[in-house]
Amino acid sequence: MVIILVIFVHVFVIYSMLPYYVKFDVFFPNNAFMSIFVLFMSVWLMPLLFTIAGMTTYYSFKKRNMVEYLKERIQRLLIPFISAMIFITPILSYFGMKFHENLPINFFNYYFISFTRITDLTGYTGGLAIGHVWFILYLFIVSCMALAIIKLLKNRIDLSKKEFSFPALILLGLIPVITYPLLNTFEDHSIGMYLALFLLGYYVLSNDKVIEKLEKNKITLGILTLILTIIFIYIAGIVFGLGTIPPNDTIISILFFYQVFYGWICVLFLLVIGKIYLNKTNSILQYLSEASYTIYIFHMPILIAIAFYILQITSNMGMQIILTLILTIPLTIGVCAICNKFKITRFIFGIK
Repeated sequence: MVIILVIFVHVFVIYSMLPYYVKFDVFFPNNAFMSIFVLFMSVWLMPLLFTIAGMTTYYSFKKRNMVEYLKERIQRLLIPFISAMIFITPILSYFGMKFHENLPINFFNYYFISFTRITDLTGYTGGLAIGHVWFILYLFIVSCMALAIIKLLKNRIDLSKKEFSFPALILLGLIPVITYPLLNTFEDHSIGMYLALFLLGYYVLSNDKVIEKLEKNKITLGILTLILTIIFIYIAGIVFGLGTIPPNDTIISILFFYQVFYGWICVLFLLVIGKIYLNKTNSILQYLSEASYTIYIFHMPILIAIAFYILQITSNMGMQIILTLILTIPLTIGVCAICNKFKITRFIFGIK
């Protein structure tokens, strides 16, 4: 289900105040409410994925050694990232260029130019683009860094049976806050923060007793999450111009650091909610779970291409969102199904 949320967020960015490949602000500028929603989703979505990656790594080491793990990371992350940079992100860059600059050039002539035009690597207005596969690159880097740390601390630190108090679990969120400025590079995505979350997932949240402790305190955790959400919305509202206080660099800096700690609390709460209410499956959820990685890789070029043309067909925002979603999801699943049939595509995109 997380992958469906990712698709929704990437559609909603079109209608926010944030920069993107295609934008609706030609018709409806400064949509602060949509911007706050996108930021709210981003606060916990990627931190949750990196935390879960750390948890699954803990269990992965029960079945494989570190060399086998590194080989699997190369096959599942590094090779798909390189492949996406060759075959996927130039499409994003092309539509970004067509929307913002509308240069008279077709995709095939633009393809090689995109690799020589280096800007901020987002590709929002064209040029070399990392795009959404930054997540795959960062996960590979974080996995390798974590592997070195885990190897260094092997037989020195064992938290598998450690008892953590509930306040201690909350305060662990200060660790990613402290590491947030470290290697904070592409679009404020911090390798330091994601590494901290990965290691917290590995050393702490992989402990069943910790999840049980969180579950016992679910009401308190839920109330804390609600309070912090209200504060987050208030600060974000100021940043996006909805408050009586004009936004400034200090408030923006406060929001960045605050959202890291708030994101940790959201991760804890969502892990509990998932354990209690979402620990069920059916054929559709099972398929989405198994195909989520491939869907993530392919959904963006399909989404952006569809949105590019939908924005020109109708100016009704609601209709645009509906059409983009109902076309993107099945087309993405169809492309994934096709790629799943061929060994070469399975290899280059890391499909199991």
